[in-house]
Amino acid sequence: MTDPGTKAKQLSTLIEMTALINSTMDIGEISRRTTEAATGLTGAETGSLLLIDPRTGELFFYVALGEKGRALKEIRLKKGQGIAGWVAEHGTPLIVDDAASDPRFFRYADERTSFTTKNILCVPVRTKERTLGVIEAVNKNKGDFDADDMEILTALANQAAMAIENARLYEEAVTDGLTGLYHHKYFELRLKEEVERAKRYGHAICMIMIDIDHFKDVNDRYGHLEGDRVLEGIAAVLKKTTRLGDTASRYGGEEFAVILPHISKDNALATGERLRQAVEGTDFGGIRITVSAGISFFDGTDAGFDYRELIRQADNALYSAKRNGRNRVAAA
Repeated sequence: MTDPGTKAKQLSTLIEMTALINSTMDIGEISRRTTEAATGLTGAETGSLLLIDPRTGELFFYVALGEKGRALKEIRLKKGQGIAGWVAEHGTPLIVDDAASDPRFFRYADERTSFTTKNILCVPVRTKERTLGVIEAVNKNKGDFDADDMEILTALANQAAMAIENARLYEEAVTDGLTGLYHHKYFELRLKEEVERAKRYGHAICMIMIDIDHFKDVNDRYGHLEGDRVLEGIAAVLKKTTRLGDTASRYGGEEFAVILPHISKDNALATGERLRQAVEGTDFGGIRITVSAGISFFDGTDAGFDYRELIRQADNALYSAKRNGRNRVAAA
């Protein structure tokens, strides 16, 4: 059992982490903080947070700590598969003292990462209505996981569940229903915030405005349903080719926009060119398209700079790219 001093420290840490988790509406940040707290509170070597894909019902590693965590990102667990799948299916926490001897243990994850899982504490991340996923604490540094560890991790998971659910509801309110990208109004709000942050700390920020070339021809030839699929495909390309800290939006119709903080003008141009090439090289269900892009830049040094100037410059650069033949990137 955990001694009173350690338990008091755990509770203090839990309160602190709960406040941090609830201070953001970013699901990625909530999940990362939760997973880091889970390992710290239980004295575990590493940990992960798996979420349920609402489309397939499968679990996937949303956060996996450690150097080998990246290799887990492609793994998906079917309902009931592995310790995590069992906990998600039954909605009850589980301690496994000897993972290798447990028939529910999913060995492929260790094989994929050359990691050795000794023991696991896994708890569900649940709201009142449903299970969102699970948190795993792996390899207790001293001894085995116990009931106190389960209690503290369950309390953390309950707080994380509420924060993730609230963040999802907020995300739904500020995103475009078709593409899943942020909508125009939220994008401008974020751009204003990022420009003010750039001025405060003196770092650079860029913006890319993107327009699909001859998109009206796509709708006229293939129909609006196929046109919508192209828009969804462009959004998927944007998500793959931008960084975690970037903000991508559907700016309106067939126009998209991306905020790129902490980036040089040359690197922003390289990002724009990667996007252009990625779209050109993608088969959108038998439809081939291209995009034009305009890039604007602010170095963070002008205290009177207005965020709308970034939009105006990017828009002008975009029209320059279109006037000069389309399927190209231009800078303000």
